[in-house]
Amino acid sequence: MILLSGTSWSKFCTGAKFINLMIGCSRAFYHHQLLYKEAIQNFFKSHITDIHRKFGGKPLSLAVDVRYDSPGFSANKATAVFMDNDSRLIVHLDIADSREVQRSSPKMEKLLIERGLETVVYKFPLVVWEIVSDGSKTIIALLKSERFRHIHHSLDIWHKAKKLAYMLGDLAKKASNRSLLPWIRPTINHFWYCCSSCNGNVQRLIKKWFTILHHVTNEHEWPGGRCTHVSDSSKCNGKWLSKSSETFREFRKIIISKEFLGNLQYYTNCKQTWAIENFYSHALLHYCPKQISFAYDSYIIRNQLAVLDHNHHVERQLQCAEDGTAVPVIQFSRKTKQWVAYDRKVPKSYSSIPDLICLCLRQTYGASVATYTRSAESKKLDDITKNLSGEKAPPSKELLSERKKRKISGKHMVFRLSIIPLYFTILGL
Repeated sequence: MILLSGTSWSKFCTGAKFINLMIGCSRAFYHHQLLYKEAIQNFFKSHITDIHRKFGGKPLSLAVDVRYDSPGFSANKATAVFMDNDSRLIVHLDIADSREVQRSSPKMEKLLIERGLETVVYKFPLVVWEIVSDGSKTIIALLKSERFRHIHHSLDIWHKAKKLAYMLGDLAKKASNRSLLPWIRPTINHFWYCCSSCNGNVQRLIKKWFTILHHVTNEHEWPGGRCTHVSDSSKCNGKWLSKSSETFREFRKIIISKEFLGNLQYYTNCKQTWAIENFYSHALLHYCPKQISFAYDSYIIRNQLAVLDHNHHVERQLQCAEDGTAVPVIQFSRKTKQWVAYDRKVPKSYSSIPDLICLCLRQTYGASVATYTRSAESKKLDDITKNLSGEKAPPSKELLSERKKRKISGKHMVFRLSIIPLYFTILGL
């Protein structure tokens, strides 16, 4: 039950001590976890197969993202998730270990995406017409290769809009460009509108995008074009920019810069990967937190449990009050300094857990000690290297004694340094 709920043994053990509850040892927990892995993996494979059968021959737009097990470039494991953009169901999960790429954490992204695309496109009975990802150069180069050139590649529009906000914000930080501050949010909204209304045509997107240069100067009709907003909306902002001002010239450089326009063809479908980020924050972080280092088998099991949790509750209904209206949840954003309202959903039912418990009990009933073994993949990784250094670990007693010597020598050094000011005080210097 500890494993299926997503909690860790240390937290459960600490809670049991508070109420003087006698429980087994951690060794028994981790041994049973190795035995449960077959039941969980079989249940997971059956669930993914049912999802593939549900989609049938329907063309799919898949969002993909990679999550590392720790922040920075010192990750040991990584998770790649392939999710359908329409239904928000996860159709594939892949795990990588840094030992597969010579302990180079950034290389795990390419390994996972390439391996996942090979599986999803060529092995699964799925029809994939589009892949949506963040602006990773590795993924962009991979989808330009011969094997995946037939798949349309889109980038997450939220990341592009965020970059635009940073560029405009840095420009508006200067005192001479304060007049640009009221136009940052309208410019970002205009970019979203251009991407959502261009109907997949990059030339139409660029043409609409350039209209912002006329609008900010209070010019709503010009030879060859006009603004698409209603006539009264031109009075919504009286802080217009002057075409002869330095602020407008700097603003125009950002709007027409090659850095911003160079990859607009990836945003013509106006797609996002927010659903995967939501899965990472609300499901995977619960089952597999980054503060804890898990073994390879345990890491796979917890990722699979997170996917099962997400897929079984992705279609939860909204929680309604007695009058039938949705129950809102309000939060205050520290970044935008505004209140935001969300719809509250009904609590999770965990209807699949009883079946999973039965499979786990059948797996452990009458099982011998020999069945409590690690997977073949975990043993293969140990053949590469058993620890982070790639060398045999030195004796622990020697390391402990050396550490104590450093502490003692450090104390002596601090004591000697503290004597120096006293010595000069005595001398009257």
